[in-house]
Amino acid sequence: MGDSWINVPGGQLTGVRDLARASQAIGANDDYTVTAVGGATMSAIAGQYAMQEASATKPKVLVMDGGTIDTIAGQGSEASAAAAVTAFQQLLTKVAADGTVQQIVYFMVPELPAIYGVSALRPLMQQACAGSVVPCHFLDLQPSWAGHPEYTASNGILPTDAGARVMASLLWATMQASCIAQ
Repeated sequence: MGDSWINVPGGQLTGVRDLARASQAIGANDDYTVTAVGGATMSAIAGQYAMQEASATKPKVLVMDGGTIDTIAGQGSEASAAAAVTAFQQLLTKVAADGTVQQIVYFMVPELPAIYGVSALRPLMQQACAGSVVPCHFLDLQPSWAGHPEYTASNGILPTDAGARVMASLLWATMQASCIAQ
């Protein structure tokens, strides 16, 4: 769940799925449920979670991003970062109260000139993730993105196919290291 970094260009989704299938963590025909929508604020992402939680298929693991649309809209202000974190903390509280999610993998997009507020948002989201009752694993894409302009699309906002492959590998490595959905 999350915004466009979950589903554009798409290779990050199929990459994680293919790695999970190859390791037999999921069946050969199994797939993940994707609720991400481009341009989703953290409050809208909480709505994505609520819709899935209300469905017959309760989520056990959340793989998500979020918060940067909030900071882009707020021109990277501290107030916009704080509001995104508050919405994330409220989501984490709701997830814990519902009791179906066992693990969360939250990834922070890299610092890109067109995505305002990532440097202000990163430590706050990392702290919120660390304080979650439901185990939350924070993945920072910045170290892997540094020095690799080929990972970012020409719009300066979204990943390329090469970036999607890197994301898939990092997400799967995080899931393996923490025995998530294995």
